Amino acid sequence: MKSYLYAIVLSFLYFFVSTSHADIDIKKCQPNQNDHVIFNDDDDKIAKKIIDYKLHDQSEKHEYIIIKIFANENHDDRNDWIASFLFDDKFEQYLLYQVDQNQFIDIDEKQFDALSSKIIECNQDKQTPIYRKVLP
Repeated sequence: MKSYLYAIVLSFLYFFVSTSHADIDIKKCQPNQNDHVIFNDDDDKIAKKIIDYKLHDQSEKHEYIIIKIFANENHDDRNDWIASFLFDDKFEQYLLYQVDQNQFIDIDEKQFDALSSKIIECNQDKQTPIYRKVLP
């Protein structure tokens, strides 16, 4: 009986862990056809919206914060934005923002790695964020 209950518990855990990404839909990216990356006022507003959402109650608690925001280099295909926030105490937080749904999703490092690879898959430079800021 104990092993039966143990098997059921493990099955539930496996189900919940394996479906944790199920509700986050990242569309296949479209490559940038331009020679350059366009970052306009609308993009700047989105980046600031992401920062404000994450730091609305935290910025005064830290000496510095390094913010890196990634999105598709193709301006016409820039729905999914993913950000990392590295705080002075080496604590890191991650956030996904989906423009079409106006939805913020707090994610963990594992989700960040999986989702960011999908978001920047079509970028020529996968290491450089589309927006980077260091807050004192």
